[in-house]
Amino acid sequence: MPAAEGLRRLQSFSRAPPPNDDISIVKTNLTQDSVRLLQNILAYHVASHPGSRVFGNEQGKGLKLVEASIRNRNGVLSGDESLDDLEATTVCELVVDQSMLNVHGTFAGACAAHIIDIATFSPLFALATVTGSDPSGFSTSMNLVWHAPAVLGSTLRFVGTSLSCKAKFATARCEVYDKEKGTLIVSATHVVAPVRGLAMRGAPTQVHKSRARL
Repeated sequence: MPAAEGLRRLQSFSRAPPPNDDISIVKTNLTQDSVRLLQNILAYHVASHPGSRVFGNEQGKGLKLVEASIRNRNGVLSGDESLDDLEATTVCELVVDQSMLNVHGTFAGACAAHIIDIATFSPLFALATVTGSDPSGFSTSMNLVWHAPAVLGSTLRFVGTSLSCKAKFATARCEVYDKEKGTLIVSATHVVAPVRGLAMRGAPTQVHKSRARL
């Protein structure tokens, strides 16, 4: 599937409901259309639609995109970059509620892994908004390190950063912080194998200058 078709697939997703229905709350250097697309992609992956019974929807539906940016790792954006010249960062926030706690009253490890899965895909999709490549795929590995517990009512910041986008694998990392205290809660690295025909393949996809204000 050509890159343009991959992007069209992402653009076909339904408009995101709250809390991802307002582009003005997102701190970004991307275009408004790119931010709106990112919000729609996020809502799709937490299955935010009426009557949803998809695994993790109850816990993930409050995940809110608050920051999204792309930069050239080597300096000023020229428009001739390959995917690996670019680094995307997204920040999503989530308030810990009762359904996310384990028997000890802290943020459950399984819930953390589920949200980190989405939060590490997020910067890869940010790249998609300016390159046209669709990074959709399946996880091959996810390494997580727990640093501190999070408790009921905590607002967590999931900072996702793209590391590498290759034809066979894409990699991103995530750090989860307590927003109020600044404490590192979890850190993770996630490796994804793009679905053949949807994602990055062949020659590196170049960024289009008009798609982002960097």
